[in-house]
Amino acid sequence: MQIQADYYDGKSARRAAATMTIVGRVVVVSRDGFSSEYAIDAVRVQSRLRGAPRRVDFPDGSAAITDDHAAIEAAFGVASAQTLAHRLESHLGFVFTAIIGVVVAMVLGYMYGVPWVAREVAERLPDGIESQLAEVSMKSLDQAFFEPTALDSDTRKKIADGFDTLRASTDLPKTVRLEFRDGGWIGANALALPGGVVVVTDQLVEAMPGVDETLAVLAHELGHVRHRHSLRHLLQDSITALAASAIYGDVASLTSIAVTAPTVLAHNGYSRDFEREADAFAFDLLKKIGRSPKAFASAMTSLEKAHEEQPRDPNKLRRKIGLPDKEPAAEKPKERKRPQGEKSDFSYLSTHPATSERIRAAEQAAGAP
Repeated sequence: MQIQADYYDGKSARRAAATMTIVGRVVVVSRDGFSSEYAIDAVRVQSRLRGAPRRVDFPDGSAAITDDHAAIEAAFGVASAQTLAHRLESHLGFVFTAIIGVVVAMVLGYMYGVPWVAREVAERLPDGIESQLAEVSMKSLDQAFFEPTALDSDTRKKIADGFDTLRASTDLPKTVRLEFRDGGWIGANALALPGGVVVVTDQLVEAMPGVDETLAVLAHELGHVRHRHSLRHLLQDSITALAASAIYGDVASLTSIAVTAPTVLAHNGYSRDFEREADAFAFDLLKKIGRSPKAFASAMTSLEKAHEEQPRDPNKLRRKIGLPDKEPAAEKPKERKRPQGEKSDFSYLSTHPATSERIRAAEQAAGAP
């Protein structure tokens, strides 16, 4: 029996026309005036795949390719559908089902697998790396968005003291700290960075009716710190870097995530599950220190009212907390302008969804025994 095939010597990409002749238990391969003999038991025939030519591998590394499936099956005694893979891929229904299955698996992996991996990594990431992320992120945010705070020292102290009381009532470490910044064109906002750094903007403080409402927002941010939401959020949005770190074992390369931290943390909101978890933490924490969760509902309502940018009054906060007006400070540096084309809707509400739902939850928590 003779079978026409393309021959490859296994040393180069050169193709040669060849004839395979089966003589008893020997395969003779003739090409370019040369011939080679192989014991038929030493020859390996690849499984058949739908529409693809058959490959025959010889023990010296060379191979022959042919689409004469009938001759191969007769000469080497292999079945026309010798594997499950061949039978399955020969049915278009199974192929389409498999494609749909792969798509569904990818979607489910993104929805559930990626968050799970991010949570597990966040829980096990060394504190030193998380602290490094916090410092790099803070520096980047200062360069990209923030200006030094213009709040007076009395206002900052009153809020900072309240923040310390909140933190002391949790199991969070003393290294968790509060930073004040002028949010500039970002406006009223507060965010928790990896490593336990909570940032609140002057504009958010000014939008609050009083200190209680500001502390209610900070209690929510402490919820994000407690559950490491910021780090998990960064990891989820940086899954490519995470995968590379897992493959190459280079944990230090995770610090490259900090390059994208300012955009991720300032632009993107948390998932609804993260927000609900942080809200529940805040409600419990407020009740624990003798404050009502209604302050959180009031804070959300105030932020909605202050959605439109209002002129700034340097003594507005002092009046709210019962302090006399202070002489105007020296002219502050010119505000960093909003980049052309950047959305102006950059407030706390724009990055935290379902305000009405959260207000109702706070009111319900306040009424619970």
